[in-house]
Formats: sequence, C-alpha cells, structure tokens
Amino acid sequence: MTDFKLSRNWILGGYNLEFEATYALRVGGLSDLIDGFLRTLAPLLNDGGDSDELKDFKGRNPNDLLLPGIAAPQTNELFRVGGVCGVEKSGDDFTWEPFEVAGYSPFKRFDGAHHIIHELQTERAGSLPAWLPTRLIGFAAPIRPKFFRYGLEHFESVLTFMSLGYSPQVRQSFLLDCVTDTVVIKIKHEFRKRDEANLFERLRAYCVIGEILEKATGLSVRRDFEAAVARS
Repeated sequence: MTDFKLSRNWILGGYNLEFEATYALRVGGLSDLIDGFLRTLAPLLNDGGDSDELKDFKGRNPNDLLLPGIAAPQTNELFRVGGVCGVEKSGDDFTWEPFEVAGYSPFKRFDGAHHIIHELQTERAGSLPAWLPTRLIGFAAPIRPKFFRYGLEHFESVLTFMSLGYSPQVRQSFLLDCVTDTVVIKIKHEFRKRDEANLFERLRAYCVIGEILEKATGLSVRRDFEAAVARS
C-alpha cells in the first residue's frame, strides 16, 4: 500500500513531495533491516569518515511516529532497536532477556558555510554483551529482534535571505518504523525543479536504503517511488 503527494511551495518556490508505503517483511526480514541500516548504510552518512560523526545527516524529529508499539523517540533519534538476547543455555534453549539500543545525533559543529556535522551517540540497556558492536546486532546470534525504528534527515546548502548567504537546511527525510512483520516508511523531499524529484538518482544513501528494503520485503521501494513520481 502506497500514498503519494506532490504540491507546489508557493512561498519559497519549488515542490514538496511525500511518499508513504507499508510492506510485509519476509522471514528474517527484520534482522536484514537492522543489519542493513546499522552496518551497510552507516558508512555513507559521513562519506566513509569517522564512524562517530554524521555529515549533513541527523536523526528524526521526535514528533515523527509511524507505528505504535515503540517508545516515543527523543530529539535527533537516528535508530532504536529492541528484542531479546539469549544469555545462557537452559536445556535445549537459551534463557532470553530483553535489550534495547538507541542511537542519537546531537549537533557537533558546522563545517564551513555549506555542511553540518552531528555526533553519533549510542545508548544500550539490557542483556546484550558489552563486547558486541552495535553495528552487528542484526547479524549476530542468539538475538531475536522485536522492533526497529530508523529516522534520517538530510541537509543541503541553501541560499537564505535571513542569513544573506548559504546555510545547511533539512531538505529530505526518511522514516522507517517496524514492528513484528510490518514495516512502514515515509519519505519527504523538498526540491526546486521537477527533474530533481527522484531521490534515488540524487543520493547514494537512498539507493542503499532501497536495496536494504528490497532484501527485507522482496519488493522494490525504489520502483514504487519512481512509478509514483512518473504519474505525478
């Protein structure tokens, strides 16, 4: 199920786009989502540089919720994942205890007039072993994830009348909420010209997001998005 909206911005010029979609996950799809976002996408958020920094990206606005069942986000929450982890053998199975991990992106500094840097801070609670890197949570066993949320806002350098110069401003956002076997995504995009509507052609991060979602759902989010843009 998808929903698409395209409107003109009559005050600032250009267009505003919103795309929302709901998909069912494949078996093991939740682990694929977590692994893809925390291990594959993460290096792209700072051009392959310091893994504790995000260049021109930050986490979501706390008012942006798509699904109930996950604790309300704090400001600049990049991701939140929770589930149970097997802590010791109990007969033929493990003793399972809950865990939760969240990543936040507070402002760190400006990088010249065109870029902004946020710092990645991670908080962990519960049963995960201290030696397990956060980026491997979706890949490691014995872990049974129960939910995953990811929110990404992207800055572009924009000429503003208020500052009489350029400054980085949020122009795109990607939200994902996943509980059990259902994943909901929402994309927002502000752009000047109609030929700039396709985010999957403009930003490498969105190409990778599309690949991660296709692996987890068996469906092409990019194809659905591009079809909606073509019809608009």
